[in-house]
Amino acid sequence: MLKNSGGRLAALLKKQASHGAAWATAAGPQQQGPLAASSHGQQQQAQRWLNFYEAPNGPAVKLQDIEEEWYVRQRPKLSLLDKSPWCQPDTWIAPNAVVAGDVDIYDQVAIFYGAVLRGDLNKIRIGGSSVVLDRAVIHTARAVPTGLNPATLIGDHVTIEPHAVLRACRVEPHVLIGARSVVCEGAIIEHESILAPLSVLPPARRIPSGELWAGNPARFVRKLTAHERDRVIPEAAVHYLAVAQRLMREELPQGTGWRDVEAYREKLVLNKEYEWVNFREQKYLMRLQHEAALLDKIMHH
Repeated sequence: MLKNSGGRLAALLKKQASHGAAWATAAGPQQQGPLAASSHGQQQQAQRWLNFYEAPNGPAVKLQDIEEEWYVRQRPKLSLLDKSPWCQPDTWIAPNAVVAGDVDIYDQVAIFYGAVLRGDLNKIRIGGSSVVLDRAVIHTARAVPTGLNPATLIGDHVTIEPHAVLRACRVEPHVLIGARSVVCEGAIIEHESILAPLSVLPPARRIPSGELWAGNPARFVRKLTAHERDRVIPEAAVHYLAVAQRLMREELPQGTGWRDVEAYREKLVLNKEYEWVNFREQKYLMRLQHEAALLDKIMHH
């Protein structure tokens, strides 16, 4: 979106009005017919636009930079065709996260900022008490090399750290997936396992239970210790769920931020710093401007 669009449009309309006036003058008495009337109407319409866009405070509806928008237009949950996300009331989805399509989210799940869950090609299932951290991406495929169901199935108490990517894979309960890791289609991570950060698990690869894998491509490193199984994996999910609970308490279920915005807008109207606009009339004027531009183009060719 660009600023000062009103000024540029006003300049364009001034040019069109001058062209219309010159045409009416050049037409002479012998052509004072429908064309002259049309030119006169065009001048009046252009003057109406000029008065609108040269108002002291500019037009009420104008092009703005995205950071100056009154409302955030991001929608965390989106439907794709006949598939809509399903989640429990105690699920927290960040305002700028995206959960789209055939996605099922169970109890006490947290989807952090910038995460994307895209169930367009198949189903995504997120088990209870799992965490999808910032900018992680989870999506699906139409088919996988193993011949199994290409849905992305994630079990309970799973922590997916920031910038991880999971595609058409299966993750069993009590798993920790490191930051910026990639789990390719058909891969399986069994319960109580850890995939180290920056690892890439190739398609159709399986991580057995109780093991630590790392690298690109990911390989077996060692068996997990009792501390990692009993403390590290569970406490990672618990920690981020507690953070999500604090963030959730800062929000209301229905949201009331619009009340402050409307109060501020009303204040601007009372102070004559902002004007209401009849959108139907605005659309009509835009159509007339387009028709005038086409007429001007025809007359000058």
